[in-house]
Amino acid sequence: MYNIERLAPIMTPLVNKFYDAHGARGRAAKHDLVWVVKDTTGIIAACRLQPVAEHWLLVGVYVSQSWRGRGIAKALITDALSQFQGANPHSPVYTFAYTHLRSFYLTLGFCDKAQPLPDELASRLASYLGQNRQLVAMYYA
Repeated sequence: MYNIERLAPIMTPLVNKFYDAHGARGRAAKHDLVWVVKDTTGIIAACRLQPVAEHWLLVGVYVSQSWRGRGIAKALITDALSQFQGANPHSPVYTFAYTHLRSFYLTLGFCDKAQPLPDELASRLASYLGQNRQLVAMYYA
């Protein structure tokens, strides 16, 4: 069994240790909103909402290899979005999903219909695409 919780900013180093232990990209900062999934052994999954200018970007979604295929990412993202939008009902959440995960994010309620990205996000996406990452911009409103 597992539980989902939002980490207090002071606990940010724990999620970074989790990412490091699994070779996951990115590092959480204290200004990120961080959600984790824990079992009796510790963190088994994590995601973050990162502020970018006046916008929010879902990043760092990672589930431990041995826990994949059990719906944990779906539960984690759904819970994080629900909590965030409960407190910020008019704030869309953006993500840059790997193209092979596009349909997964669509099932969570994200949309990939053409919508101009805010400048700060558009420049970040352009940088990632310049690194040959296969990404698609999506948003949840």
